Order: sequence, then structure tokens, then C-alpha cells
Amino acid sequence: MKVRVGNACWHAAHVTDAYVAQEAGFFAEEGLDTEIVSGSIYTEGIKASRPGDYRYDESPYVLRDMIRFNIDIVTDVELATVCLDKIRSQGELRIIGVWRNRLVAAMMGAPHVKTLADLKGKRIGIWVKGTEVGRLIELQLRKGGLDPATDVEWVVGYKFGSNREAAGPLCEGKTDAAIVRIDWASKLQEEGFTKLVDFLEVYPHGRPARLTVARQSFIDRNPEIIKRYWKAAIRAHHFIRIVPEHYPFLRYCEAKQRTNNPDENEMQRNLMPMSMYESWHSSMNGQPSMQGLADHLQESKETGKVPASFTFEQLQSMLRLELVQEAWEELCQRDETKQNLERIQPLIERFGF
Repeated sequence: MKVRVGNACWHAAHVTDAYVAQEAGFFAEEGLDTEIVSGSIYTEGIKASRPGDYRYDESPYVLRDMIRFNIDIVTDVELATVCLDKIRSQGELRIIGVWRNRLVAAMMGAPHVKTLADLKGKRIGIWVKGTEVGRLIELQLRKGGLDPATDVEWVVGYKFGSNREAAGPLCEGKTDAAIVRIDWASKLQEEGFTKLVDFLEVYPHGRPARLTVARQSFIDRNPEIIKRYWKAAIRAHHFIRIVPEHYPFLRYCEAKQRTNNPDENEMQRNLMPMSMYESWHSSMNGQPSMQGLADHLQESKETGKVPASFTFEQLQSMLRLELVQEAWEELCQRDETKQNLERIQPLIERFGF
């Protein structure tokens, strides 16, 4: 069975799970002949996702180019994209599972910043303005009584805003606050920095900000492909979390993935440290919680990405989760799954999922 998997954003990391599943042989073992299109569903998306232009992964172009380039499954689509597709009366996109289910990060402030209100007149690191994470920071600032447009200074760039890199400029005094991986939050606190927001605590039901989607017509024709895809992808979700045992293989996958990526910037970034795999953000069963979806829909309304009139009932009509649920039920009967879950149980308790 042939299937083509792509990512709606330009990041190599946004198709990591599928890439690991392919390199580890999980897709083949589940009976799929899988092609992964990394960062090039729409070649202009690489350029377009840069500051000053439209965000490809937050636009109607996802559906257009799934059709244009024959992409069957996309791993990292914003909830708002699916909602807006429904509003436009196309209603073709369906949520078949979740890719990024948790924001394993914290918003950290410099030692002189004790509260969100203290950020007035201060510098905040951000990768790209206008993104889903950027709107999240703006939401937190408003909760602190600040106007994101006038009360803070934005320091834009990968090093300043990527949660895997932002701790560096923060420690160097180049920013006063930024979102960093939860892995490094405790170390920063030991050095006197302030944890302003812990997103694992803010979103106890998960934050399904990046969803896996397919077209309704494809699902109806190929339900078995969707189920087999999830068996392989969920196995990859578990595999990624098992470090240090699997870390050399994961580094190999990432290096190969970045080398073959059409975005030259991907080849210039450092490979992910082991702690990022241990705290990988995917759902252990490929599924978002209903409360998590409801919470994220409300947040999308508050940040202006989704109209306030859009209802949770409308969102529910876009769900096709029965196949990932069936895949999970079948996986749970396998010894491999039971052993993996036992191995990573401490991580599940620590990070959720």
C-alpha cells in the first residue's frame, strides 16, 4: 500500500516521527510503501514561512497543495487551518490524530523579571512574529496586563526564539524573556532566572497545536492505510522516547533528514540533544484529548485566529479519530508496545502525554 506523507511547515523536525518510522522499518512492517516529502509539499513554502510573508502552515494552501502534489497525510497542521477550511465550506480536511500534543516548555524571565507585568519595556525573544507560538506569548502578556504591540520589544530570530536555542541569548542578557525547553528550565532557575509560565501546568489536558490531517475522500477510500500509518507512527513515538538506547540512531535519522532538506538553514542547525527526544511532544497513543482540543480551540479564538462564533460541535464534525483509536487498540495487544510503555512510564508521568 503506497502513501505519501508531508509536513505543512518547512522544519525537518515536523516530520521526524514519520521519518523515524520509515528508517526503523516500521512502515514496511505495517505493510506500507511510504514516501516522505520533507519541507517541500510546496517549494515556495520554504520562502513563504519566513518573516514578512504569509505563513504556509497557517493558510488555506495546505489543502490546495495536498491536492496539487498528491499528499495523502500531513503531520503538523494548525487547528485553525482545519477550522478555517470548515468555514470556507470546503470541509475536506479531517483531523486523524495529533502530532505535537504538548508544549514541553516554559516561559523564562531574566533574574530581574519576577512576573509577566515586569516585562513592560523589556525584550522578548521570538523566532517569527505572527506564528502560533508568537500568539501564545502575546496571550500570556495580555494575562499579565501588557499590550504586546506597545509594551514590549520583540527580538526576532531563530537563536532568540527557538525553544531549543533561546536559553543562550537569555543567559547572555540579549533578551529578558523567552520560551525555552522544559529540560533547561530547572537549570535556569538554579541560576536565578524566573519561571513565568510552565506550559505543562497551564495545559494539563495537552495542547494539540499541531494535528495530523488527511482529506475526507482519501480516508473513505483508504481507511486501512490510515490505520497502518498510525501503527507505525505510534511505534515511532515510543521509539523516540527511549534514550540513550536509541539516541545514536535518532541522530543518524536527523542528520540524514536535514542533509536532504531543501531548506539550507536546516543543515546549519545543531542536532537535537538527547533530552529533547526524552521529552518528545507526541501523544503516546496518537490521540488528542477532547478537553485538550476544546481548550486549544478557545485559545485560538482568544488570539484571533479562529472566529469567536466557531463552535466545538463544528470542530467535532472535522474529527476522524476512529482509525487511530483502532490502531492503538491493536498495538496494545503487542508485547513490543507493553515493553515500550513500561520503559517510558517515568517519562509519561513526568511530561504527561
